[in-house]
Amino acid sequence: MMEWLEGLGVEMERSDMSFSVSTQSDGGSRGCEWGNGNGISSLLAQKTNILKPSFWRMVREILKFKNDALTYLEYHEHNTDVDCNETLGQFIQSHGYSLFFQEAYLIPVCAGLWPSSSQGVLSLSAFFVLSFFHNHDLLQLFRYPQLPTVKALLQSVVDKVKGELESMGCRIKTSCRVKSVSSFDGAGHRVLENDGSEETYDSVILGVHAPNALKVLGAEATHYELKILGACQYVHRDIYLHCDQNLMPRNSSAWSAWNFLGTTSRGFSVTYWLNHIQKIESARPFLVTLDAPCVPDHVLLKWSTSLPVPSVALAKAYLQLDKIQGKRGIWFCGAYQGHGFHEDGLKAGKAAAQGLLGKKCELLLNPKQMIPSWTEAGVRLAVARFFNLYISIGNLILIEEGGSVFSFGKACDKCRVKSVMRVHDPLFYWKIATEGNLGLAEAYINGCFSFLDKREGLLNLILILIANRDDRRNRRIARKGGRWTPLHVLGRLAHAKYFLGKFSRKNTVTRSRRNVSQHYDLSNEFFSLFMDKSMTYSCAIFKMENESLEAAQLTDY
Repeated sequence: MMEWLEGLGVEMERSDMSFSVSTQSDGGSRGCEWGNGNGISSLLAQKTNILKPSFWRMVREILKFKNDALTYLEYHEHNTDVDCNETLGQFIQSHGYSLFFQEAYLIPVCAGLWPSSSQGVLSLSAFFVLSFFHNHDLLQLFRYPQLPTVKALLQSVVDKVKGELESMGCRIKTSCRVKSVSSFDGAGHRVLENDGSEETYDSVILGVHAPNALKVLGAEATHYELKILGACQYVHRDIYLHCDQNLMPRNSSAWSAWNFLGTTSRGFSVTYWLNHIQKIESARPFLVTLDAPCVPDHVLLKWSTSLPVPSVALAKAYLQLDKIQGKRGIWFCGAYQGHGFHEDGLKAGKAAAQGLLGKKCELLLNPKQMIPSWTEAGVRLAVARFFNLYISIGNLILIEEGGSVFSFGKACDKCRVKSVMRVHDPLFYWKIATEGNLGLAEAYINGCFSFLDKREGLLNLILILIANRDDRRNRRIARKGGRWTPLHVLGRLAHAKYFLGKFSRKNTVTRSRRNVSQHYDLSNEFFSLFMDKSMTYSCAIFKMENESLEAAQLTDY
């Protein structure tokens, strides 16, 4: 998805994915409240948590949960013939997790991701949930990922896609509600709209919710279409855009990007803090709440939507999707074919389009999140701080495996160049931190990173680094704290180490003889096979096929 957006020229920025939980009893008394957005201050936002053994057990179980989940996924990865029928509730029970862990951590996190009740969360496929947690770096208490999001309005993305399609001769019709799709003369399909107009096509892609796809197919839906698409259930949800702080944690230090507010029997709601997610600079909180227990105060907008509910039955049905895709000139796509998110809809749409064109489409079904250790995270922070201080013109973007994005500088008149690097290995940060420029080169040679633009990515990176070097030199300004950061000290030590190593290998007659004896163990008889009588290393330009090597070497001179 990132490659697609970058290819469209859409400007991206990092979005915070912190999380908070606030539970309370039916009478309104406080239950448990904590978050992970601001470290310990969020974790202990409710001071009474310090004295709760159940709370500290939950913290230990969160750490245990990561190890158990990785073991479970590794087992199924190496035993693909084993069915993944176990529910999340069965997984929790078999590993002995406490009820407090379920109510104050697992159910709230899952409820923020998928539309399910408390019992519905526990009936989700364990493999589905745990693989999503692992692939999106959610199996830890802190350090939730900062995922990329569109910087401008989403309408700008729609306009760019529309422009791209129209430039290729595509005709786009909007606001046309389709009533039915039916077979036409045995070789095509008739699309009937609500206003009575009709159009015929050779093939059709239904990029709608699964129940809607069955609705427009009507009586012509096949047995397998009914079975597979019918396994996908949806939940209707009311959504409010508002400014009511009563639907946020009582302790402001617990406020996070997404916030779970629940009671013991009246259900729960999830509120997203847009100021934090979309970097809205306003003292007024802009909040989006799903399933609010009551109508919030200061409502700005209300709308409704339907969201797919993941289940074991849906996971089994998805494995049989090839039984209906393109079988009668109809292709299906939607977020229901994955985890229910935008990137899943994009992958499904790409697969359907490529299938319709008869092209092979290889999708990365389970992208692995690059999860650095604590030490690697510290080095990454130092490198990111250095780039942030050093790069002011031009735009350098780092995209880690799994989606975390870092952006430095901004394209301007002084340097309009942009380079997008894909970081595959945390060793990339170590190399830069300990070896400076040479480390960056070695990291590239060793495959620790690559470029989105395979033709000009490396060139653009060099141009950005040169432009910033010259800009800093011309301005003759050393930013306070930017000259002698820990990374600069390590870089100076790396250069000193390189210089001393080079000086210690400085050639003398004795060292030259030793180098020759150690590296040149081939006899002169071998070199005489392709060298002239002077045994000189040189280039040659052959003007004629039968020209001698010696003559060709002289021509080069």
